[in-house]
Parts: sequence; C-alpha cells; structure tokens
Amino acid sequence: MQDNQTIEQPPEVQFAGISRWLKENLFSSISSSILTLLSVTAVVSTFRSIIGFFISPEREWTAVTYNLQLYMVQAYPESDFMRVWITVGLLISLLGLSWGFNSLKEKVLVKDWCDGLLKGVSSFLFIILVAPSTVDVEGDSVEVFNSNTRAICFGIGVVLIIGIYLLRKTSPKMEIVKDRISFLYLALLVSSIWVIKVPTVTFTESNERVDPDPFLPLASTTTIPWTVIFGFMVVAYLTGSFLKTKGRNSMSRIILSSWILAPLVIVSWIYRKPDFGMSNILTQDIPIAVAFSLLGIVAIKTLNSDKVIPYQKYVTYGMLALTAVVFFLPVLRQLKLLFLITWLLVSIAPTVANSKESARNLSIVWTVTVFILILLMRGASSESLIIVPGSSIYGGFTLTWLIAFFGIAISFPFGVVLALGRTSKLPIIRIICTAVIELVRSVPFITWLFFGSVMLTLFLPKGVEFDEVLRAIVVTAIFSSAYLAENVRGGLQSINNGQFEAADAVGLSTLQRITLIIMPQALRAVIPPIVSQVISLFKDTSLVAIVGLFDLLYIGSKVIPNQSQGANFLGTIQENILFCAIFYWLFTYSFARRSMKIEKRLGLGER
Repeated sequence: MQDNQTIEQPPEVQFAGISRWLKENLFSSISSSILTLLSVTAVVSTFRSIIGFFISPEREWTAVTYNLQLYMVQAYPESDFMRVWITVGLLISLLGLSWGFNSLKEKVLVKDWCDGLLKGVSSFLFIILVAPSTVDVEGDSVEVFNSNTRAICFGIGVVLIIGIYLLRKTSPKMEIVKDRISFLYLALLVSSIWVIKVPTVTFTESNERVDPDPFLPLASTTTIPWTVIFGFMVVAYLTGSFLKTKGRNSMSRIILSSWILAPLVIVSWIYRKPDFGMSNILTQDIPIAVAFSLLGIVAIKTLNSDKVIPYQKYVTYGMLALTAVVFFLPVLRQLKLLFLITWLLVSIAPTVANSKESARNLSIVWTVTVFILILLMRGASSESLIIVPGSSIYGGFTLTWLIAFFGIAISFPFGVVLALGRTSKLPIIRIICTAVIELVRSVPFITWLFFGSVMLTLFLPKGVEFDEVLRAIVVTAIFSSAYLAENVRGGLQSINNGQFEAADAVGLSTLQRITLIIMPQALRAVIPPIVSQVISLFKDTSLVAIVGLFDLLYIGSKVIPNQSQGANFLGTIQENILFCAIFYWLFTYSFARRSMKIEKRLGLGER
C-alpha cells in the first residue's frame, strides 16, 4: 500500500428523521401503536403522581432543611465547625491533586456531549409538561403549578434545546476535555447555591413558628466555605497536572500515603482537641519529628549500600532489640511508637528502596509520615472535643461514612489474606481460614452487631472497654471480609496455572509472586463483585441503629419525626425517608459509575 493512498472511511450514518424513527420503532403496527399509547399513558400518570407528591403543600420539606446539621454531624458543636470545613477542604484539595496527577486528559466530541445535554433538557421539559397544576389537600384542590410558571420554565427549556442543537450542528467534530466538562458542572453547582432558595423555619418574637414557611437563600456560612473549597480544588487540580508534566513520579507515593493517613488525621482533628501550645511543639514535637526523619533517611541510605547488604538482617534484629528496650523505659509514648515504626521501616527498606529513585521516594514518604504521626499522637493523647449525653458523639452521615470507610479499608486486606489462606497448600492455614469464613457467613449481620455491642464486653478483661463505634467498625470489617474473601477466591481460581509456573520460573519469591503476578490479575477479574460488596456494605451501615447508634437513616426515620420541641416535626417521616433514599442512591450510583469506568479502562469483557 502506498503512502499517498487514502483509506476509505465508512459513510456516516444519517439520522432518518423523527417521523420515520417514530413510525419504525413505536408505531410500526396497530398492536405496537396501542402498546405505545398505553405505555405513555402509564408513564405520564406515574410521573404526575410522583411530582404531585413532591410539590404538594402537605409535604413539609422544612423537616429536612431545618435538620441538615443533625443529619450530618448530630451533636457536633457549632463553635468548632471550622474544624469540619478545614477537613472537608483538605480532603477535596487532595481529591483535586489526585485527579490532576492521574488524569488521562480524555476527550469527548462536542456532538456526544450535546447529545447528553439534549437528553437532560428533554427530561426537564417532560417533567414540566406532566407536572400537575393542582393537587388534592384534604379533599380541596390546591394550585401548586400555575400556567405562567409552566410557560416560563418551558420557554427556558426550549431556548436551551435550540442553543445545544446549534452548537451540535456548528461544531460536530470538535473535541473537549472531559475534566473541563466536570469542572463546568461543579462551577454551575457552586454558583447555584448563591441563588437557590430552600424552605426555612422561622419564628416570631414570641417564639411561635411562622406558617407558611418562607423560602430563603442559603446562609453565607454555607455558600462562602463551599465556594472557597471549590477554588482550592481547582488550584490542586492544576498543581497535580503540572507535577505530572514535570515527571514527578514520587508524587504518586505521597498521594497514596496521604489517602491512607487521611482518615486518621480526620478523626484526630475533628473529634479530639490537640494541644497546639508552642512550648510543646518547640520542645517535643518538632525535635522528635526531625530526629526520626533523619534516622529513617540514614537507615534507607545505609541499608542499600553494598557493604551493608550482607548484614541487613543483623541491623533489623538490632533495631528490634532497641525498640523492645525503649518500650520498657519511662519515655514518651511518641518515642515508643516511632521506634516501632522505624523498625518496620528498616525491615522493608531493603526490598522497597532498591534503587536511588525508590530510596528518594521512600525518604520523602517517610518524612511526611513522621510529621503526620506526631500530629495524630498529639491529638489522640488529648481530651475529647465533644462532651454530650448519650452513648456516642458520632452520628448522622458522619457515622455512616466512618463505618463504611473504615469497614471497607480494613476488610479488604483481611479478605485478601483469608482468600489466600483458603487456597493455601498448608492444611492448618486452609482449615482455619475456611472455618472463619464459613462461621462469619453463617450468622446474620445483625447478630454480629449485637454480639459486638452487648456480649463482647462479657469476654473482655475487667476494666477493658471499647467505644461502641469502634466495635461496630470491627464487626462490620470482619463480616465484610468473609464475603470479600470469597469474591477474591473466585478471582484466584480464574488464573491459569501457567501464571504460577511462570512466576516460579523467573525466580520470584512467594510474596513477589502474589503481589506482582497473581493478585493484580485476580482483583481485575472480580471488580464487579467487589464493587457490589462495597455498595452493600455502605447500605448495611444503617443496621447499626439496632445497637443504639444514630446513623443517617435512624435520624431521618426516628429522631426527627419524634421531635417534641423546637420546630416540632412530629410525623414527618415520608419526607425524611425520601431524603435518606436519595442520599444513599447518590453514593451507590457514584460507586457503580466509577466501577464502570474502571472496568472500561482495564478492558473487562473485551476479548
């Protein structure tokens, strides 16, 4: 084939027109036409009922907007909300940094983007058209959606459709980066909170509730922080993109370590009150952090020199002996823990830091880790920030997130270990892992929660107690790890024996064979069931209400509908249940969409 020879492209499929498409797909015959009309009637009636339910004056959505703080943090004091905003800002900034550093800069045709927008705007017009004008309230017809409002909304929708259609026609082959589209949507969302109005409960001077409740804009204490956080996210994204172009590969390790330590930092920062006195910082924290940072860097460099390699194990044993001695000395807890972590660093350094670049990356990660650990230990050794009556200061979405996140983070490595143990050639290990998996799976989750919350204390030594939230997290992790182990075992069984033989042929150790060859292939094959397990675990967090913990769903179904003081939202259970359902759906749908993208990137299902 000559270079100047052109390759013929297949002709572009032309849209035959709306009338022809309707005739071929919906009205091709008498029976098809009848079925189409009946289906449209049923759909319109269903949507009218649903929309009428949401916009009915009987719905008291103020029960949701008035109690958002209760939904999110339960008993957290308003005077310390700055801690929450700082934590959210740091997490979103870390998300933006990870996003920018790992972004593939995927592009999408403007044509395809416009098609998605047309579907969204068309759905909006459909809702406007089918929305009822009146609803029945106690036998009376009440107007909720007048013709003028409908005409204005319909006009806006038509203008948007025309604009999107013209953009699609004028720039069909133009490409746009997906990240820019995402930031555009986020910018529109953040901008909307400045103009959106929500139903708000207000009171007169005599502390009587105003009826009907007015629609007021969101407070500046909400709009300003979210706007600032969005700005930080954009800056972090640009920073991550810049570091990627400069080839700063060490950032991947730093970002991964940051995500691992983030939950611990959050717990320390939000729920404990670290003592940030300058005397303690200057005399204890900074000197200890600098000393152990230098000690770790020297150890990494020394253990990778040619002269020390034959004596590495003796260095490890010596560090272990020093750690044991320090533990029995009357020194600070920070020193005891840091010596233990240093021994772990000395143990893994010869394997991880096997080159100059790896040694440099490990040194950076070690330095950052030490300083963060000092912060965590300072917070853990201080008093609790919140003192409220009740079994736990944790509640609402905070409790749901804590149990779900730590349950997933803990259950994943345990599930992998159980799966490897069940497939082990050693009988004793295989029997123990199989027994654990089958025992956990044979008992309902509620029973395990009850056991962990009530009966576990009977088996502990006198004076030893664990926080209820900690017990719920441990039980959730153990229960989830058993199911996760079976998912991972299915992935292990899908691997050809030739992969094991190839790993042995090149001289890989057992650990290297598992981490580099076997587990990547096994986990790739079981991404869908693992994501399903994560979604199931996130929803199962609502069961902790049986042991007296106030999660998101329990607050919506029991706490708010039973209020007898304040705004008095007695009986408003429908609104709260719907809000919780939408909340759960948003998170589970996000998990599912992310799973689909991962599967597409890895080429799952493609031959």
